[in-house]
Amino acid sequence: MTSRTLFLIVLVFIFIITISDMASAKEIIVDDDYGADFISIQEAVNNSVTGDIIIVRSGTYTENVLVDVTGITIRSESNNGSVQVKPLNESTGTLLITADNITVSGLNITGASKDSYKNAIFTYGDMNNVTGNTVENGSIFLGSCTLENLTGILYGEMNNVTGNIIENGSIFLGPEISDNLIAENKISNGEEGVHISCCGINNTVSGNTISNCSTGIYEYDQGANIHNNRITDCDYGISLSFASGGIDNNVILNCNTGIFLREACYVDIINNTIASCAECGIFDQENNNGKRIYNNYFNSSLNIRFGAGEGGNTWNSSLASGTNIAGGPYTGGNFWAKPDGTGFSQICVDLDGDGIGDLPYNIYEDEFDYLPLVSRSGPQNSVTPSANFTASITNGTAPLVVEFTDLSKSAVAWNWDFDSDGIPDSTKQNPVYVYRNQGNYTVNLTASNGLTASSKTADISVEKRAAPTWPFVYMTGGLNTLRTVSVIDIRTGIVITKVKTGKHPSGIAVTPDGKTAYVTNSWDNNVSVIDTATNTVIDSVKVGSYPCGVAVSPDGTEAYVTNCGSNNVSVIDTGANTVTATVPVGNWPEGIAVTPDGKKAYVANSGNITAPEDTVSVINTINDTVTDTIPAGRHPCGVAVTPDGKKVYVANTYGGTVSVVDAATDTVTATVDTGNSPFKVAVNPAGTLAYVANEGGTVSVIDTSNDTVIATVDVAGGRLEGLAITPDGKKVYVAHYGSSDNSTLSVIDALNNTNTVTSSVDVEVYPGKIAIIPEP
Repeated sequence: MTSRTLFLIVLVFIFIITISDMASAKEIIVDDDYGADFISIQEAVNNSVTGDIIIVRSGTYTENVLVDVTGITIRSESNNGSVQVKPLNESTGTLLITADNITVSGLNITGASKDSYKNAIFTYGDMNNVTGNTVENGSIFLGSCTLENLTGILYGEMNNVTGNIIENGSIFLGPEISDNLIAENKISNGEEGVHISCCGINNTVSGNTISNCSTGIYEYDQGANIHNNRITDCDYGISLSFASGGIDNNVILNCNTGIFLREACYVDIINNTIASCAECGIFDQENNNGKRIYNNYFNSSLNIRFGAGEGGNTWNSSLASGTNIAGGPYTGGNFWAKPDGTGFSQICVDLDGDGIGDLPYNIYEDEFDYLPLVSRSGPQNSVTPSANFTASITNGTAPLVVEFTDLSKSAVAWNWDFDSDGIPDSTKQNPVYVYRNQGNYTVNLTASNGLTASSKTADISVEKRAAPTWPFVYMTGGLNTLRTVSVIDIRTGIVITKVKTGKHPSGIAVTPDGKTAYVTNSWDNNVSVIDTATNTVIDSVKVGSYPCGVAVSPDGTEAYVTNCGSNNVSVIDTGANTVTATVPVGNWPEGIAVTPDGKKAYVANSGNITAPEDTVSVINTINDTVTDTIPAGRHPCGVAVTPDGKKVYVANTYGGTVSVVDAATDTVTATVDTGNSPFKVAVNPAGTLAYVANEGGTVSVIDTSNDTVIATVDVAGGRLEGLAITPDGKKVYVAHYGSSDNSTLSVIDALNNTNTVTSSVDVEVYPGKIAIIPEP
C-alpha cells in the first residue's frame, strides 16, 4: 500500500468521524430550577459532544465550570444578562476553558476573588470565542498550561475576546500568547484594562472602550497592534515597554499621561487623538530613536515630555495628498494644540492655506516636526505676537544661573539674545542661561508667529564671583540610551545643561583645578574629556573593555580608568589625553581611588558570579605596577582614601560591609557592618567621617576614629548610584538610580554632623555617578 493511499484512507476516516459527531450534535438546555436537561452548566458540559449548543436559562449558577469538550457553545437563552455564574470555589477561576473551538456568550460571570487574577474566564485552548458576556469583579485571562506529564506547554492562541463588558477587572494575555483578538470590549475600573505579556506575536487590541483604570492598555516585550480604542480617565492611557508594534487611530482623553513609552520602545504612533492629559500627552522616558510619530492630534498643556536620551525620532511623514487628522488636505506632521488656544498649530501662520504651518515646530532640543498641521480657519494668524517673559533672578554673583519663562502671546517661535551681542543664543521657549562673567547684560526676546514679531528686553546684573562657593554637580546618565552628563547648579537645583558623551556614561572624575572632567563610556570603550568652562567634549580617549571607574591624581596630570571587561587599568596622561600605560589587575575592577601623595592607586576588583574576585589591587603609580593584592569582602565596588592617606575604605556590596585598610601595611584592620548592599563610599575633607551609599536607599555614616557607624540617613529611594561631598564638607550629594517616578539628587546636610536630608533635585531617569566641580 502506498503512502498516498494510506493518507487518503486516514483522511476519509477523519471526515466520517467528524460527520458522525456533527450528526449527533444537539441543543442542551440548562435551568437551575427544573424542567430542563440539566440543572448545572458543568453537568451539561460533561454530557456534551462536539457541535452541541448548551443553552442556559435565567438563573444563578454557583459553580466552577471546566470546559474540556472541543467545539461546543455555551450561551444564555435570553442574552440579557439574566444568567448569573458565580464561583463555588473562590480560589479557582469561575470558567476554565481547556478545549478548542469553544464559544461562550451572553453570560454574566463573577470572578473568583481569591484567585490571583480574580479570573472569571481562563482559557488556554485555541480558536475560542468569548463574546457578549458581562464580567463583574474579575478578569478574562488567555494563558498557558503545562501538561501533567510535563512533555509540553499548551498556549491559548487564535482566540477572540469580543463585545464583553468588564467591570472591576481586566483582560490578560499571558506570556507567549499569539494571534489573539481583543475587540469591542467595554472595560472599566480595573487595575489594567488590557494587559499584554511578553513574547507573543500578532495580537490585536482594537475598538475597545476603557475607562477609569490605572492603565488602559499595558504591553511588555511584544509587537501588538493597538488601534481604534477609546481610553478615558486612566492614570496611563497606554503604557509600553520593549514594544515594537503600531499605535494608531486611538482616542485617549483625560488621562494623567496619554502614552507612556518606557524602556526600548520602537513603535509607530499614528492618527491618534490625545487630549486633556494632566501631566503630558506622551512621556518618552528614554527618548531613544526609532519611533515614527505623525498625524496625531495633541491637545494638552504639555503634549510631549522627554526623559534623558539622544532622541532622533521622526515626527512627520513625507508631504502627501490626503485628509489629515485636523481636516486639512495634506498629511505630514502632527497637530499641536493646547487647551488655552496657544498651541503651535493654533496660532502658526499658513499663508498658502495648505494646512501645513509655515514654520517647523521645535518640539525639544533637536526634535522637530517639519510639517506641523495647523488650523485652517486662520483668523488668529493675523494677530501680532506680544513678546513677554520673566527671569528667575536679575542680579547676583557669577556664575549666575537664570531661568527664563516665556509669557508671550500668539507666538510659535522664540529668539533669545542673552549677552547683548546681537547674536541669537537660544530658540527654546523657556531656556536657562549661565552668566559666567561679571557685567551688565540686556536680554532680548523676539517672539514670532512666522509672519510678524515683537520684542521684549530686560537687564541682568552680574557681580564678581564669590570665592567660597562650589556651584556645580556633574552627573552621568545611567543607561546606554542616555549618553549625557547633566550639569546641576547647586544653589538653584537647576539642570543648566546636558553634555552629550558616549554610550552608557558611567564613572566621572574632575581634575583638581576644576577645568576638566573625565567620563567613562562603558559601551563605547572610551573616555570623554569635558571642558567644564564650555561644557563641551573636547577629546575622546580609547581605553580598555567596558570602562567603569575613573580617578584623577592629586596633581591632575594623570587619570586612572578601571576597565571592567578587560581586567586592567588604563593610565591617561591628561596633558596629551593619551594612554601611557595599561596595568593588569583583578577580575572586573570597578572603583578606584588615588592616595593624596599620588603614589598609590587602590582598585576594587568585584568579580562576578562565575569568577568571584573580592580583592583590592594596589598600584604603584610611579612605575604603574601592582605591588599588593588585599582580600576584601564580597563584591567590593566603591573605594575611598582619607585625606591624610592613612586609611582606605572599601564598600563590599554583596557582603553588606565596609573593609578598612591600613595604607601603610596594606592590610585590612577593621570590617564595618553597614547592611543594605553598600555600593559607594566617600570621605569628608576633614577625614573624620566616611559616607557609604547603600542600594537599600540609605547612607551609613562611619566615624573614622573608631570605624563604627554613628548614623544611618534614610534618603527615601532605591539603589543609590552616586555619592560626592562638597569641598567644604558641608553637604553630601546622593544620586538615586531610579525610574521616572524616583530620579532625584538628594542633599544631606553634613554640617555639625546633623546628617539629615534637607532637599532634593529632580533629575534624569537612571542617574549615575556624580562629581563636584571645585573652586577654579
